[in-house]
Amino acid sequence: MAGTQLDLLGSLLFIMMLQKSDLVWLLAYPIYQTIGTFRHEGSHALVAILEGAQVTDFIFWPSMMKHHFYWGYVRYSGPTDWLVIAAPYLCDLLTFALFVWPCMWLLFRRKWIWLNIVIIGMISPFVNSLYNYWGSKGSRNDVGILFEALPDASVHAYFLITLFIYALGIFLVFRHSASTRFSISMKKNLQRD
Repeated sequence: MAGTQLDLLGSLLFIMMLQKSDLVWLLAYPIYQTIGTFRHEGSHALVAILEGAQVTDFIFWPSMMKHHFYWGYVRYSGPTDWLVIAAPYLCDLLTFALFVWPCMWLLFRRKWIWLNIVIIGMISPFVNSLYNYWGSKGSRNDVGILFEALPDASVHAYFLITLFIYALGIFLVFRHSASTRFSISMKKNLQRD
């Protein structure tokens, strides 16, 4: 399936799980993107520092560098290994793992709070990993560099497994979470009245 068809299919599935009133949150996309980019670039920077490198630039907003567009970037000097490059995707998995339980089992009576937590803690890690994995073929993005540093099978396995977990978790949260069940029961009660 071509990339644009997959993107369109994913977008349609996501939109079908939302209500019309939820779509207003798409206007907050720049905020979500900035938070996700901060998490991504912050992961690079933190692991680089832990490995003894010095961070020289930390940019987490869209910018151009040498005629290329970047959502953000980190520059550092000093020796590092592949963990610095992999850090955002390990952070994505950690973020998702920390957010899936409260998004699934805690009851948020205000849907907008629940939806924002789901977007920041679950959808953003999924989109970050998918975007970078999908764009890695022949690329010098993080995942393309991981393919150069690690066996291809390891990189593919990590991303295919985590992307499946993310998609399943997001589907389950939108279909079966305590907040979703509460919202459905409230609508049914309103329809009866």
